[in-house]
Amino acid sequence: MTKSTLSPVAEQLLDAQVAWLVEQLTGPALADQIAADLDELLSAGSRLTLGDLVSAEAIKPIARSLFTVVPPSAGAAAVAEMAAGVVYAGPGHPFAVSDVLDKENLERLIDFGLERRAMLGEALDELANSPLLAAMISRGVSRVITDALAANKAVAEKIPGVGSLVSFGSKTAGKAVGAAAGAAEGFMGDAASKGAAFAMRRVNKIVLDALGDPNAREAALEVFDMYAHQSIPTPENFISEHEVRELAAILHDIIVAGSPTEPVLALVDALVDGFFAVYGAHPVTVLLDELDLSRDTVLAYAAGVVPQILSGAHESGELERLARVRLAPFFSTPAVAEILG
Repeated sequence: MTKSTLSPVAEQLLDAQVAWLVEQLTGPALADQIAADLDELLSAGSRLTLGDLVSAEAIKPIARSLFTVVPPSAGAAAVAEMAAGVVYAGPGHPFAVSDVLDKENLERLIDFGLERRAMLGEALDELANSPLLAAMISRGVSRVITDALAANKAVAEKIPGVGSLVSFGSKTAGKAVGAAAGAAEGFMGDAASKGAAFAMRRVNKIVLDALGDPNAREAALEVFDMYAHQSIPTPENFISEHEVRELAAILHDIIVAGSPTEPVLALVDALVDGFFAVYGAHPVTVLLDELDLSRDTVLAYAAGVVPQILSGAHESGELERLARVRLAPFFSTPAVAEILG
């Protein structure tokens, strides 16, 4: 420990102030002191605006730095690993969809999606520009048609006189589908078939027409009603913990790669500007009001956390050490030396 350069009187004053401060931070008066300090802060916050305290331009570099430095850090990787384990373990008790999603909000979500079918159609048509994907979808639709015809034939064969008629229709349809597929593959190749792209666009239209059906909304809600109160299966029923952790690692890598890119950082700047545009000219306490954080709520949070932190620091001896390190320079100043003679 470094030998003190303070005079005996200054040393005694430092000891007295450190002891007084530690008593204030750990004694029975702490609760009242927290409340008093909070009231003073709220009083000041009601007079000072967010823009008075800090500017958007000062926050932007900090926000950019956090997006650049935090995602690839060891701590972020550890949190991602921990979160994957927690998600896989689940809440520890069974729960149903209706416990976390109410029907009213689901209705709003469905309405929002159905009202934007045109946007979905444009996105699906863009996917049709991929020859490989279009060909894959085309083959899938062909299999669906073939399976449907086979199922109909199996049912019809049980009815006297109908089986042969359906069989003839199935063969004709199967030949038509096969001929169309063969012509497309032979002319353009499986990976670059215009016929496949056309087929995919037809599938897209079928999907959009189905979503536009007046019964689509009620059908979605009916499915919700059927399963809303059934317990959600635990993850081990369909995925392993290793796979969950692997997925978390992939998502973390995606964030690491994307967070420092200019489009993401530009979005961060825009968010900071937007936040200050809304709250910059208002008193700081308005933000608490907007978050529905009353004085009593903030006090309850502070009173529940601060004493525990200070108590742990006091028991370890760090609280007194930090107080002494912070206050000692004051007593070694020329002004104090002059006062003490």
